[in-house]
Amino acid sequence: MWTKIFLVFSAALLLAQMAFAAEETVDLDPYQVSFSLESLVNCNVQVAEPVEGRTPSGTDYIERSILLNCDDGRAQIKVTNYHSPVPAGDRATETLSRKMPWNIGCMNVETVGRLVDRHTGFLTTFQEVSGREVYQVAYWLDRYLAPGDYVGETSCVISSSLPWTATKELIDTFHVEKAEATQKPSTMETVTAGPYEVSFDLGEKNYTIIQEGPLPGETEEELGLERHRIILDGGNKAVTIKITSYDDFRIVNQGTEKLLAEAALQTRGYSKNNASEWTIDGEAGVLGVGEDEHHQILYVAIYWPDQVQTDEGPVLGKTRCEIESSYWWDTTETLLDTLQVERANGA
Repeated sequence: MWTKIFLVFSAALLLAQMAFAAEETVDLDPYQVSFSLESLVNCNVQVAEPVEGRTPSGTDYIERSILLNCDDGRAQIKVTNYHSPVPAGDRATETLSRKMPWNIGCMNVETVGRLVDRHTGFLTTFQEVSGREVYQVAYWLDRYLAPGDYVGETSCVISSSLPWTATKELIDTFHVEKAEATQKPSTMETVTAGPYEVSFDLGEKNYTIIQEGPLPGETEEELGLERHRIILDGGNKAVTIKITSYDDFRIVNQGTEKLLAEAALQTRGYSKNNASEWTIDGEAGVLGVGEDEHHQILYVAIYWPDQVQTDEGPVLGKTRCEIESSYWWDTTETLLDTLQVERANGA
């Protein structure tokens, strides 16, 4: 059984150490970092003091890091917060993953795209002269599409000389959350749409609620369905929540939903678009983002709030939700983080 070892910080102390646990949560103020390395023993964690710096373009940042020292190698987690948005497109993220860790010497470098903590990222493998491999992944905790390309304020980089099995476990279980600095007053709204209670928070934005439905949908093989639509009209910005209710269970396929999100953006004229996995209402979903020729941004999110995993394998659901938002990312993120769609009692 691994035990935690706590050291007292002094004014000049640079590192706090604790013995490693299979499932670990580390306070990296203002972030909570969690991960698992059940395949390793004799590891301990070192939490470094924050380091302040400035990018070549003049943006100040604070870098917080965690060191994992194990018998089979080491790993380092860096969470860097920039005081203002910086370029965070795929090219910038790939470059971040290819930045040489620990000044090692290598013979070969290979980079592939990879999902990390539900975000699009890149994994780079460095092959040293000795033949040993070192891995590094990079992604952005909060990047969003701005006119021209993605920008972000928090980057996450994981470097590892651990065996690939342990490195993969670390990457697969890695998760970062930012704690709210202050408790904001709740601006939650609840709307009844047919048999559904729809709750959400759009912050302190002013908007008018418009409801449409139930709307008859196309019948497929005599399977009944109906649609409800909620529009949050904020004038020059808006959100549309479309709920499609089926009479029978349908297969939920994330790959198909990604394609449908991208197709919806393409049809609306947002030719520069992509979709990735995203958690909505505690359920697996997808988030698509697009930009049109006038540099306007639109987000399309899709998920099934009542999806269930069957013993046979496929995921099934009866209710499909599609959300479109032309609000900036901070407002859209608040909406997706607070959205709840539930059947009313007795419905």
